[in-house]
Amino acid sequence: MLKALYSGFTSLNLGLWLMTGVMATLALGSFTRASESGLNDMPLLFWLQRAPLSLSWWLWLCIVFLAILFLNAVVCSIDALRKKGRSIAPHLMHAGFLLVVIAHLFSSYGGFKQQMQLTEGGTIAFPDGDQVLVERISGEVGQMGMLSSYRAQLRVKGKVAEVQPNHPVFHQGYGIYLKEVALTPMPMALVEIHREPGAWAALLGALFFMAGNVMLLAQRKGR
Repeated sequence: MLKALYSGFTSLNLGLWLMTGVMATLALGSFTRASESGLNDMPLLFWLQRAPLSLSWWLWLCIVFLAILFLNAVVCSIDALRKKGRSIAPHLMHAGFLLVVIAHLFSSYGGFKQQMQLTEGGTIAFPDGDQVLVERISGEVGQMGMLSSYRAQLRVKGKVAEVQPNHPVFHQGYGIYLKEVALTPMPMALVEIHREPGAWAALLGALFFMAGNVMLLAQRKGR
């Protein structure tokens, strides 16, 4: 029985069916109203603890598929390592996938996301008591009367840092992102605070996966 179970977990067909299940559950989830219940505004595990099953069933099912797929990748890697002469490319791809899954697990458990509106003189408080002061909010208005660019100057531990769209400021592992700015009737900025503890593992996993794909393509091209 154990031999049959091991053989099943090393099956490529199992991995393909599991990936199909993940994509199918995510597709079904896109038709639910989960996004309206704060799914995109808080860490995943925090949301799952509070969301009703009528909204979260598809995500629980997706997590089950991913957990089995994770185990399938681990067992396949162990089985491949036992066979000498195999290319290192599949191992890199498996390692990349495993790291990405672990990264999302870390961020789902210890992540943080919050939006706030701040005026000049407003502060962002952090868990250890540190505060970031918004000193100045500015922008340029284009010919059509709309903002063409905008920024906010922050004072972080006595130093001035400038945050712009797609150019966040990082403090204690938190990213401070500038989302929107209004200059009238008074300067005001919509700021989003992010903490992603799994970001480095996700980046490393993506690099491993890309390296494995490049090696595999090079090997097939050389045949």
